[in-house]
Amino acid sequence: MNRKPNLMQWTTLVTLLGLILAPSLTLLPVSQAQSVAPAPAAKPAAGSSLRIGMKELGDPQGYRLKTVRTQRDYPFTRPKGWKVLPSSNIHLTFQHGSNLLPERSSLNVLVNNRILKSIPLGKNNVTATTVTVPVPPELLKDNNMLSFQVDQHYTYKCEDPFSEELWTEVLPDSALTLNYSWEPVHPDLAQYPFPLLDPLNNYTPTTVTYVLPNTPSDEALEAFGVVAAHLGQQAKWRDLKPSIGDDSALQSNQNVILVGTPQENSAIGSVASALDLPLSGGKFSDKSGTTLPDDYGVLQLVPNPFNPTRAVLIVSGNGPVGVKKAAHVLAQGSLNKILVGRSAIVKDYQKGADYPQRAWDGFILQSGDNFDNLGLKTQTSRGITALPIFYQLKLMPDIYLPGRQKVKLHTVYSYASQLDATQSKLEVLLNGKAIKSVPLDDKSGKSLADLTVEIPTEEFHTFNDLEYRFHLYPEKYDLCRFVTDVHIWGTVHNTSFVEFPGEIKAPLPDVGLINDGGYPFTAYQDMSRTAIVLPDTINRTDLETMLQFATRMGRESASRKGIELMAYHASKLPEDVKKDRNLVIIGQHSQNKLFAELKDKAALLTEGTWNTLQEDQKTRVAQLSYSPGQGIVEELLSPWNDGRVALLITGENDTALVRDAQLFANDAWFKGINQGNLTVVNDNGPQSAILLSKGEARFFYPQEQRGGFQMPTWGWIAVGFFSLMGVISVLRFLFGR
Repeated sequence: MNRKPNLMQWTTLVTLLGLILAPSLTLLPVSQAQSVAPAPAAKPAAGSSLRIGMKELGDPQGYRLKTVRTQRDYPFTRPKGWKVLPSSNIHLTFQHGSNLLPERSSLNVLVNNRILKSIPLGKNNVTATTVTVPVPPELLKDNNMLSFQVDQHYTYKCEDPFSEELWTEVLPDSALTLNYSWEPVHPDLAQYPFPLLDPLNNYTPTTVTYVLPNTPSDEALEAFGVVAAHLGQQAKWRDLKPSIGDDSALQSNQNVILVGTPQENSAIGSVASALDLPLSGGKFSDKSGTTLPDDYGVLQLVPNPFNPTRAVLIVSGNGPVGVKKAAHVLAQGSLNKILVGRSAIVKDYQKGADYPQRAWDGFILQSGDNFDNLGLKTQTSRGITALPIFYQLKLMPDIYLPGRQKVKLHTVYSYASQLDATQSKLEVLLNGKAIKSVPLDDKSGKSLADLTVEIPTEEFHTFNDLEYRFHLYPEKYDLCRFVTDVHIWGTVHNTSFVEFPGEIKAPLPDVGLINDGGYPFTAYQDMSRTAIVLPDTINRTDLETMLQFATRMGRESASRKGIELMAYHASKLPEDVKKDRNLVIIGQHSQNKLFAELKDKAALLTEGTWNTLQEDQKTRVAQLSYSPGQGIVEELLSPWNDGRVALLITGENDTALVRDAQLFANDAWFKGINQGNLTVVNDNGPQSAILLSKGEARFFYPQEQRGGFQMPTWGWIAVGFFSLMGVISVLRFLFGR
């Protein structure tokens, strides 16, 4: 008769097995045991809270709901990594017209078209009143809509539906509060860059820490730059805060990216227990236990064993070549569908066809480009409270617009019939300034009407905000009968286009063009004509500066074919790369050997608190205050190729390099770079100047033609905060083109 062991017998057996096996386990080397067990996992933060105010929703001054019936919608998202808690709510503060009838007037609060609360509008809430409306978590999706809707009346008799008596105002301190906790991550390379970057998190900064080897190879540097630029492209306008860290970053509350081979980067061994492809003897193996060749790349996206709500991305391989391959395949993005699961082995990487120059999606490439070519849609605005129609017109930074001429904006528009011709009009604004207003006076309406507006070239920039405001009023109506306004509308068609004089050429050197889409380093959106050069001995501030520059160039660009950015130590920079690439040279003056080759070319590669620029030791034309702690960003014509530029990101000490890094990390500082070949970075931001001697500037043509205009020979250009366009106008006056 068989008898099952009882609980005491099982316990005794397990204890004996533990005593027998324990000595053999302690004899295993760390490389075979893969890693010391991680510390206990951090618990997801409970009680995190996000307040989305009216400013974040798009109406910082609040919003006034007019007419008999109207509604205002506010889209918002629920980040993928959040578990929204039942304590989430809408904090609504409102007031309304004093003559509204409470039995006929109400304010409704809706989420995703479900009414959460209906508030009668009476004497008890005429002045500012606050109500709290709970938001059921189960009602929320990835993309959601918060709506405020009114039905309001001030009389039982004849009522003017557009009377000034009819108003309810949502006040500026209203807000949506989402209380949430973080969910454990379930990473999948097919979803990259999630969870490192959540495409639905439009509210809080994305923080990512990069951990690199202490002495990275050229291949690891390139992989680092490629991943940083690609993540910047994916972030686009979202707040991304990358930083350089060490092994301790794994125990922080941030997502982490580890770059380099396991032999170079000890942090990879710290997460070995969580890896999908095992680590043995300091090298990766496939899932069958076979050690991978050194030239194979390895990508792994796994939960952080120290914090299950965060992810770790490993860009690695058993040799430096493999690390480089892994980074480039990761950056291929949507074109590469082979990445799936928590790991991928990269056997080879083919760069593919060269990325075309000037393939800037959404930018005006030539005169006559219509809105449809720019990816802009036809838009319609309805009703007496019609919302403005917005477009952003982006002009390629290498299109040179001559002064004292006109850009022509051709707008194709339509509008409804039954409009009050005495009041209805279309108003056009460019960069916040009204530039044209036309009446909508055809009683039968118009289809595909054309409006041409002339704009001085000096007022049309690389990035332009175009706004159309339809002021719509219906024809006379019966005051004793409700008249809707939904039948009145205005439409702007995407067959509208921009026509301008000018040529395709860019005046360089000019640091100011870098915040016009990253030009010229992103002229090829995959950055295949750009190389970053670091000192032979790299410190943390050098890496931080490179990280912020690469991330910023990624955010300024939008490649469809991966990232081909290169990176080298100064002593290992190949001659062909030196001659054929735009160079970004990073480091202290005394640390990067490439600066020695440029000392006769750069304006501020000398020490001292005052630098005086002279011509022939006779005429002092400029004086610039400079101290060692200030960062320097200077652009030169490359001495190795007059069809390329060299960007010097430098200074005399670590403080200067930190400020240089801040220049590219801080949105306001970056936007504050003005035209000029030199920018000095202080503790309060950048100051730009033009310090060019004769022969140090030219026009660059996208067809890579050389030559072009030269600077005049009669002297130096005065220092100051001048518009570079003014300097170009002088050149055109002297030489003509």
